[in-house]
Amino acid sequence: MSISIIRGMTNTFNITLTDPEGNPYFLGDGEVLRFGIKRNTAERQCCIRKELTAADLKNGVYPIKLTPEDTAGLPCGGYCYDAGVQIGEDYYIVIPCSRLEITSNVTKKAVIADG
Repeated sequence: MSISIIRGMTNTFNITLTDPEGNPYFLGDGEVLRFGIKRNTAERQCCIRKELTAADLKNGVYPIKLTPEDTAGLPCGGYCYDAGVQIGEDYYIVIPCSRLEITSNVTKKAVIADG
């Protein structure tokens, strides 16, 4: 599933988990949903990494929120991402490695002074 996001903007999308039979699956205690973005699969570290737990469930989905600070310093272009669930020692891919495009922006967030 390809995603296109705008650099320096708030970008939110939802992940719905299902079990092997297609039924809704909700994270239990100690389980973690990991979402990561890399410039390419050979990179050792993710340039963006989000971890969600059972407490992050909203209306049956796990919202991934990328803030302006997450992408503002990244060059525009192609990246890759995936998501997986850690259950104890086991790790399950829920979104296989896919393409993510960070596009440029013309406008940006204004700094609002107090007072």
